[in-house]
Order: sequence, then structure tokens, then C-alpha cells
Amino acid sequence: MRRGINILQLRTVEKLYKEFAEKFNYKIIPEKEQYPTITASPVFEKPSLSHNELQDLIFKIGKMNRFLSEKEYPMENERLDVVWRRVERSVPTYVFEVQMGGDIYHAIGKLKHAFDLWNSNIFLILNKNDMEIAKSLLIGTFHEINNKLKLIFPDKIRELYNKKQAWIDIEQELGLL
Repeated sequence: MRRGINILQLRTVEKLYKEFAEKFNYKIIPEKEQYPTITASPVFEKPSLSHNELQDLIFKIGKMNRFLSEKEYPMENERLDVVWRRVERSVPTYVFEVQMGGDIYHAIGKLKHAFDLWNSNIFLILNKNDMEIAKSLLIGTFHEINNKLKLIFPDKIRELYNKKQAWIDIEQELGLL
């Protein structure tokens, strides 16, 4: 049978130190554990975009590309986050679902339905944490659209918007627009 004390029981250890000092007239001063000091350099991360902010950026990018861009586009008894159409009476050419956590299965299901109905180009905007879930659904349940659905991270939408806006600003400055 093994006996001992749990070194994590601080009161017991302190009591033993005190008794040792009283009996042997010798004081034990335990070394404090040294942990490396981590000094983080200030990193200014861009705050993550909300669902509505991403929707707005995709909507604006569609306008920049001269599409008829619409938010909350009706599809039977569902709504698609953003669609881009070429002309007024056409079906959506591009369909976007923004899924910032939540029901990825449902989002991919809506995109598959849009692809089946209209042969649209389909895009899912999702967090990096949800990438594995989406990939497993695309090799399983939704294997038919595995090579059709584009998975995009929110920071890429922001980057695309910023670069497109900068491009348009230059064209306007030169009088090309």
C-alpha cells in the first residue's frame, strides 16, 4: 500500500512546514514555480463579421459586378441569404448562404435545392470551425454537389469587397466609370 500526501493540498503542506519549523528549528521556504512570462505583442485582429454584415457585403459585391443583387430571396417556403441575377425575370445565377454557426445541414440543403432548381452557382460562407462538418456533409449526404459548392471564409468576403471597392475608386478617379 502506498501512502503520501497530495501536494496540491496547500493547507496540509503549509501545516507540515510549520510543524517542521517548530520541531527542528529550521524553516523551509518553498520555491515558487516559475512560469515563463508571455508578452503578447498587440495584435489587432479584424473583428469577425456578423451574418447581416456578410449579407450586406455580398449584396454590395453583386451590385459592383452589375448583377441584380437581392437579399432574403424567396425559394418556395425558404429564403436565401443573397442571390445575384443577370436580368429582372431570370433565375438566380449565384446563390449565397451565410452560416455563422448553427444549422449547416439546412444551409447546404437550401443551396442544393437552388442548384437542382436553377443550376445556380452555389456558395456557403462559414467559420473555420464548421469547415469539417461541411466537408463531411459534402462527401456524404450532399455528395451530388460536392464539386459544385464553394466554401468561403468570412475574411475572404471582406477582402474581396475591399479590393473591389479600391478598384472602383481608382476607375472613378481616372474617369473610367
